[in-house]
Amino acid sequence: MRRLLLAVGFLAVLSASPSVSSLKAQDAQQQQDQPYDAGDDDVTKWKLINTGIFVLVLGFGIIKLAPRFFNARSLEIQKAIKDATGLKIEADFRYSEIDKKMANLGAEVARLRAQNKAEMEREHQRLLKETADEMEHIKQHIAAELEGMQKDGIRQVKLHTANLAIGLAERRLQTYFAEGKIIDNIHDFVNLVEQVKN
Repeated sequence: MRRLLLAVGFLAVLSASPSVSSLKAQDAQQQQDQPYDAGDDDVTKWKLINTGIFVLVLGFGIIKLAPRFFNARSLEIQKAIKDATGLKIEADFRYSEIDKKMANLGAEVARLRAQNKAEMEREHQRLLKETADEMEHIKQHIAAELEGMQKDGIRQVKLHTANLAIGLAERRLQTYFAEGKIIDNIHDFVNLVEQVKN
Protein backbone atom coordinates (compact mmCIF):
# COMPACT_ATOMS: atom_id res chain seq x y z
CA MET A 1 0.00 0.00 0.00
CA ARG A 2 2.86 2.33 0.83
CA ARG A 3 4.39 1.60 -2.56
CA LEU A 4 1.15 2.66 -4.21
CA LEU A 5 1.09 5.89 -2.24
CA LEU A 6 4.74 6.61 -3.08
CA ALA A 7 3.98 5.99 -6.74
CA VAL A 8 1.05 8.41 -6.61
CA GLY A 9 3.23 11.03 -4.90
CA PHE A 10 5.97 10.53 -7.48
CA LEU A 11 3.46 10.98 -10.30
CA ALA A 12 2.21 14.15 -8.66
CA VAL A 13 5.78 15.50 -8.51
CA LEU A 14 6.32 14.53 -12.13
CA SER A 15 3.11 16.22 -13.16
CA ALA A 16 4.30 19.34 -11.39
CA SER A 17 7.68 19.11 -13.09
CA PRO A 18 6.45 19.89 -16.59
CA SER A 19 4.74 22.97 -15.27
CA VAL A 20 8.01 24.03 -13.62
CA SER A 21 9.96 23.39 -16.81
CA SER A 22 7.35 25.22 -18.83
CA LEU A 23 7.57 28.06 -16.36
CA LYS A 24 11.33 28.07 -16.77
CA ALA A 25 10.94 28.09 -20.56
CA GLN A 26 8.52 31.01 -20.33
CA ASP A 27 10.87 32.79 -17.98
CA ALA A 28 13.78 32.19 -20.35
CA GLN A 29 11.83 33.62 -23.25
CA GLN A 30 10.72 36.58 -21.22
CA GLN A 31 14.28 37.15 -20.16
CA GLN A 32 15.37 37.24 -23.76
CA ASP A 33 12.65 39.71 -24.60
CA GLN A 34 13.09 41.81 -21.52
CA PRO A 35 16.03 42.86 -19.56
CA TYR A 36 16.91 40.87 -16.47
CA ASP A 37 14.67 41.58 -13.50
CA ALA A 38 15.29 40.16 -10.00
CA GLY A 39 11.53 40.18 -9.23
CA ASP A 40 11.01 37.48 -11.81
CA ASP A 41 13.19 35.09 -9.83
CA ASP A 42 11.05 35.74 -6.74
CA VAL A 43 7.87 34.95 -8.69
CA THR A 44 9.41 31.76 -9.98
CA LYS A 45 10.45 30.77 -6.46
CA TRP A 46 6.94 31.38 -5.15
CA LYS A 47 5.45 29.35 -7.97
CA LEU A 48 7.80 26.51 -7.10
CA ILE A 49 6.95 26.80 -3.41
CA ASN A 50 3.20 26.82 -4.20
CA THR A 51 3.60 23.75 -6.42
CA GLY A 52 5.61 21.98 -3.71
CA ILE A 53 2.96 22.83 -1.07
CA PHE A 54 0.25 21.58 -3.42
CA VAL A 55 2.16 18.34 -3.96
CA LEU A 56 2.70 17.92 -0.20
CA VAL A 57 -0.97 18.57 0.60
CA LEU A 58 -2.03 16.25 -2.20
CA GLY A 59 0.37 13.54 -1.00
CA PHE A 60 -0.75 14.02 2.63
CA GLY A 61 -4.43 13.77 1.55
CA ILE A 62 -3.70 10.67 -0.46
CA ILE A 63 -1.77 9.11 2.44
CA LYS A 64 -4.63 9.86 4.86
CA LEU A 65 -7.64 9.09 2.67
CA ALA A 66 -6.39 6.48 0.23
CA PRO A 67 -5.96 3.61 2.75
CA ARG A 68 -9.58 3.88 3.88
CA PHE A 69 -10.80 4.07 0.31
CA PHE A 70 -8.69 1.16 -0.87
CA ASN A 71 -9.48 -0.92 2.25
CA ALA A 72 -13.19 -0.36 1.71
CA ARG A 73 -12.81 -1.16 -1.96
CA SER A 74 -10.77 -4.26 -1.07
CA LEU A 75 -13.51 -5.39 1.35
CA GLU A 76 -16.15 -4.85 -1.34
CA ILE A 77 -14.09 -6.86 -3.82
CA GLN A 78 -13.57 -9.67 -1.28
CA LYS A 79 -17.27 -9.70 -0.48
CA ALA A 80 -18.09 -9.82 -4.19
CA ILE A 81 -15.62 -12.71 -4.60
CA LYS A 82 -17.23 -14.58 -1.69
CA ASP A 83 -20.68 -13.95 -3.12
CA ALA A 84 -19.56 -15.09 -6.55
CA THR A 85 -17.95 -18.18 -5.02
CA GLY A 86 -21.17 -18.95 -3.16
CA LEU A 87 -23.19 -18.48 -6.34
CA LYS A 88 -20.76 -20.71 -8.23
CA ILE A 89 -21.05 -23.42 -5.58
CA GLU A 90 -24.84 -23.16 -5.66
CA ALA A 91 -24.83 -23.27 -9.47
CA ASP A 92 -22.51 -26.29 -9.40
CA PHE A 93 -24.86 -28.00 -6.93
CA ARG A 94 -27.87 -27.29 -9.12
CA TYR A 95 -25.95 -28.45 -12.17
CA SER A 96 -25.05 -31.71 -10.39
CA GLU A 97 -28.71 -32.16 -9.38
CA ILE A 98 -29.77 -31.60 -12.99
CA ASP A 99 -27.12 -34.09 -14.13
CA LYS A 100 -28.47 -36.66 -11.66
CA LYS A 101 -32.00 -36.06 -12.86
CA MET A 102 -30.92 -36.28 -16.49
CA ALA A 103 -29.05 -39.52 -15.75
CA ASN A 104 -32.19 -40.97 -14.13
CA LEU A 105 -34.55 -39.43 -16.68
CA GLY A 106 -35.29 -42.72 -18.47
CA ALA A 107 -36.07 -44.50 -15.20
CA GLU A 108 -38.15 -41.52 -14.03
CA VAL A 109 -40.14 -41.50 -17.28
CA ALA A 110 -40.73 -45.26 -16.99
CA ARG A 111 -41.82 -44.83 -13.35
CA LEU A 112 -44.20 -42.00 -14.28
CA ARG A 113 -45.64 -44.07 -17.14
CA ALA A 114 -46.19 -47.06 -14.83
CA GLN A 115 -47.76 -44.80 -12.21
CA ASN A 116 -49.99 -43.18 -14.82
CA LYS A 117 -51.01 -46.59 -16.20
CA ALA A 118 -51.87 -47.83 -12.69
CA GLU A 119 -53.92 -44.68 -12.01
CA MET A 120 -55.75 -45.05 -15.33
CA GLU A 121 -56.48 -48.72 -14.54
CA ARG A 122 -57.83 -47.74 -11.11
CA GLU A 123 -59.97 -45.04 -12.71
CA HIS A 124 -61.19 -47.52 -15.34
CA GLN A 125 -62.14 -50.05 -12.65
CA ARG A 126 -63.87 -47.33 -10.65
CA LEU A 127 -65.87 -46.23 -13.71
CA LEU A 128 -66.80 -49.85 -14.49
CA LYS A 129 -68.00 -50.37 -10.92
CA GLU A 130 -69.97 -47.12 -10.98
CA THR A 131 -71.52 -48.10 -14.33
CA ALA A 132 -72.44 -51.58 -13.02
CA ASP A 133 -73.95 -50.06 -9.87
CA GLU A 134 -75.88 -47.55 -11.95
CA MET A 135 -77.14 -50.30 -14.29
CA GLU A 136 -78.20 -52.42 -11.29
CA HIS A 137 -80.01 -49.41 -9.85
CA ILE A 138 -81.72 -48.81 -13.21
CA LYS A 139 -82.72 -52.50 -13.44
CA GLN A 140 -84.19 -52.41 -9.94
CA HIS A 141 -86.01 -49.20 -10.76
CA ILE A 142 -87.36 -50.67 -14.03
CA ALA A 143 -88.39 -53.89 -12.23
CA ALA A 144 -90.21 -51.85 -9.57
CA GLU A 145 -91.86 -49.75 -12.29
CA LEU A 146 -92.89 -52.88 -14.22
CA GLU A 147 -94.24 -54.50 -11.07
CA GLY A 148 -96.19 -51.34 -10.28
CA MET A 149 -97.49 -51.13 -13.83
CA GLN A 150 -98.38 -54.83 -13.73
CA LYS A 151 -100.31 -54.38 -10.46
CA ASP A 152 -101.95 -51.30 -11.85
CA GLY A 153 -102.85 -53.18 -15.06
CA ILE A 154 -104.26 -56.12 -13.07
CA ARG A 155 -106.26 -53.72 -10.93
CA GLN A 156 -107.55 -51.93 -14.02
CA VAL A 157 -108.42 -55.28 -15.69
CA LYS A 158 -110.24 -56.39 -12.52
CA LEU A 159 -112.04 -53.08 -12.33
CA HIS A 160 -112.95 -53.28 -16.00
CA THR A 161 -114.08 -56.90 -15.58
CA ALA A 162 -116.16 -55.91 -12.56
CA ASN A 163 -117.69 -53.04 -14.50
CA LEU A 164 -118.47 -55.39 -17.37
CA ALA A 165 -119.97 -57.94 -14.94
CA ILE A 166 -122.06 -55.27 -13.28
CA GLY A 167 -123.15 -53.98 -16.66
CA LEU A 168 -124.04 -57.53 -17.79
CA ALA A 169 -125.91 -58.17 -14.53
CA GLU A 170 -127.73 -54.92 -14.95
CA ARG A 171 -128.76 -55.81 -18.50
CA ARG A 172 -129.93 -59.28 -17.43
CA LEU A 173 -131.90 -57.83 -14.56
CA GLN A 174 -133.52 -55.39 -16.91
CA THR A 175 -134.31 -58.27 -19.24
CA TYR A 176 -135.76 -60.32 -16.37
CA PHE A 177 -137.83 -57.40 -15.18
CA ALA A 178 -139.02 -56.77 -18.66
CA GLU A 179 -140.03 -60.41 -19.14
CA GLY A 180 -141.49 -60.80 -15.63
CA LYS A 181 -139.25 -63.72 -14.74
CA ILE A 182 -137.70 -61.99 -11.75
CA ILE A 183 -140.39 -63.10 -9.35
CA ASP A 184 -139.82 -66.75 -10.26
CA ASN A 185 -136.12 -66.32 -9.78
CA ILE A 186 -136.60 -64.67 -6.39
CA HIS A 187 -138.77 -67.62 -5.26
CA ASP A 188 -136.11 -70.03 -6.52
CA PHE A 189 -133.44 -68.07 -4.67
CA VAL A 190 -135.43 -68.04 -1.40
CA ASN A 191 -135.98 -71.79 -1.67
CA LEU A 192 -132.31 -72.34 -2.32
CA VAL A 193 -131.33 -70.29 0.72
CA GLU A 194 -133.77 -72.22 2.94
CA GLN A 195 -132.39 -75.50 1.70
CA VAL A 196 -128.87 -74.40 2.50
CA LYS A 197 -129.91 -73.42 6.05
CA ASN A 198 -131.47 -76.84 6.68
